[in-house]
Amino acid sequence: MNQELGILLHISSLPGDYGIGDFGPSAYDFCEYLTLNDYKYWQTLPFTHCGYGNSPYNPLSAYAFNPYLVSPELLYQDGLVSLEDLQEAKLPRSQNVQFDSVYRTKDKLWATATRAYLRTHDLSEYISQRSWYLKPYLAFLILSLLYEDSAWINWEEEHRRYSDSLFDSLWEQYSTKMLSFTAQQAIVEDQIHRFHKHLRNSGITLIGDIPLYLAYESADVWANQDLFDLNNKGKRLSLAGVPPDAFAKDGQLWGNPIYNWDKLAERGFDLIMKRYEHAFSYLDLLRLDHFIGYVNYWSVPEGSLTAVNGHWLKARPDDFFRVLTEKYPHQKFIAEDLGVLNQEVCAYRDNISIPGMIVLQFCFEESVPKVREYPEDRILYTATHDNKTTVEWFNDLEPEDDSYINLMQYINDNMILAEGEEVNERNIHSIIIKIARQSPCRMVIIPMQDVLGLGAEARMNIPGTALGNWQWRMEYSF
Repeated sequence: MNQELGILLHISSLPGDYGIGDFGPSAYDFCEYLTLNDYKYWQTLPFTHCGYGNSPYNPLSAYAFNPYLVSPELLYQDGLVSLEDLQEAKLPRSQNVQFDSVYRTKDKLWATATRAYLRTHDLSEYISQRSWYLKPYLAFLILSLLYEDSAWINWEEEHRRYSDSLFDSLWEQYSTKMLSFTAQQAIVEDQIHRFHKHLRNSGITLIGDIPLYLAYESADVWANQDLFDLNNKGKRLSLAGVPPDAFAKDGQLWGNPIYNWDKLAERGFDLIMKRYEHAFSYLDLLRLDHFIGYVNYWSVPEGSLTAVNGHWLKARPDDFFRVLTEKYPHQKFIAEDLGVLNQEVCAYRDNISIPGMIVLQFCFEESVPKVREYPEDRILYTATHDNKTTVEWFNDLEPEDDSYINLMQYINDNMILAEGEEVNERNIHSIIIKIARQSPCRMVIIPMQDVLGLGAEARMNIPGTALGNWQWRMEYSF
């Protein structure tokens, strides 16, 4: 069986001395760890500039990079900061990102680095080449600072909608600050491309993740209001989410504005296609988050407190997937097809030959899974960034739970353990990985927490909760 393995680990979770993982030495060290252990894939979360809740799935821009993932060591190597600057930016190592401390120390570091960078770089061409997203992003950042609020719906009417003339007027007053923000983007982008080139040279394929929806408080929605279900003042008319299920009796109310799919279709889905094009400049494969929503989506009325009262609506899948397959080969994508997966969604996925996902934790809920019969073209995960770690999942099972009973039966039937060995929290992660390896799936992705056998303290995200997520880090280097 020609099965290849990958690791799921976001850049922010890498170890290091600056409070948050970055694209510096730890990323290169982890690449070496992957090659030495015969992993072929590194899957990450989005690299975009996080908004509320520090979530990479709630970014201020769907294109702009997160400036706090910059490597201070590379800034020093490139002559943009001093050793003294580097020393001042250090933070105590821990298993959690302390975002407030990171923002404070890296903002100070950025002030020095961008001044040095701008002394030798003219960014006019950089801005011109990326103007379609960079100008709205720069204007959005400036106005968010002026209002001390990124909720553009509360801004004065003259600022509630982006235009090039608005950008020009802001540039006249705040060009120094806007150039500093631009320099951050240029520097981080350079670090990302160097990192990606190193991965390719090392034989590692980089898998990224691209959310379907955009954040309401983002430069993209603010600058493209006609492409969303908003009224003429920018107020949301409907909200994105998913319906109630066994995990969330009230469903999940994400709050993102929903697309106006007819308008998107008129423009050839350019907003989405540009996101893919931009992402493929530094990624090899893209996981299409919430794939279901490209076919049908759960629409919840504005003002709802839960997702219970939503309803299903049809997107424009025929037109969308026609454009997608004209522009990109199917081998570039993975479908995150979890959730309410009806036959129509499966048909679109299979018609364009995009592989779907299997999450092993879910497979024990209803019956004893037939792991050896899984389709070869599915991507098998022991868990995702939205799941409990395998150790936490196991510890939370009760002996009478179906998942526990089915898990034990599978282990016994397939002789996973040596005689006399018992299943416990110290070996469950290795057991689950062994089970995944028994499948014929050509690609198996394992969260780093499961490789390390970590518990609840290492969970990355609890869906439906806005705060307290995305913090886990490895405390040690490889």
